[in-house]
Amino acid sequence: MAYDPQKKQAILAARKKAKQQKARETIRKNNTGKNKGQAANTIKNARNMIESATPWGFLALLSKINLSDWPYALALVAAIFKDIMDFMEATGFGYAIVLVLTFMCSIWIAMMMLLASGGKGRQDQKIIRSWLILLSGTTAELIFGIDVLPIETLTVLIIFALALLAKQQAAKAEKAKKSSSQEAYA
Repeated sequence: MAYDPQKKQAILAARKKAKQQKARETIRKNNTGKNKGQAANTIKNARNMIESATPWGFLALLSKINLSDWPYALALVAAIFKDIMDFMEATGFGYAIVLVLTFMCSIWIAMMMLLASGGKGRQDQKIIRSWLILLSGTTAELIFGIDVLPIETLTVLIIFALALLAKQQAAKAEKAKKSSSQEAYA
């Protein structure tokens, strides 16, 4: 078989065209019917997360911390305690204790997340995403050898950052709603 550069170019162009067509279909599907605006919202949410990853965005997120976030502080303390106790697993008996402690700490963190959401978590915090992050962090903590890393602490910090991001987005949406209602009144 001889190498044919024209054939290779045609194949690459066909692949690129297929990808573009698939992207168009996905956007069209998510912008009609019951999913209307979902694609635009996903893009907007991704853009907001990227903006908050900058130093100024991080400082803006920190400004959203208030006293109602105390359950996250308790969850963070429990996660730090659990990560310190991970070093006990060098012994066989210590491994059993750390295993039980991992489950207890994850349940505690889940309850603190539920308490922090205050019943309004489904709209503001996207609590299912937080539960999945907690579940993946707990699963990673159960892997022998990797669990000495502060995974549980990082998991709580990620969940707290997502909660702060949701607060920031809700504040922006309310501000935009308030300004649009004032413009409509005038």
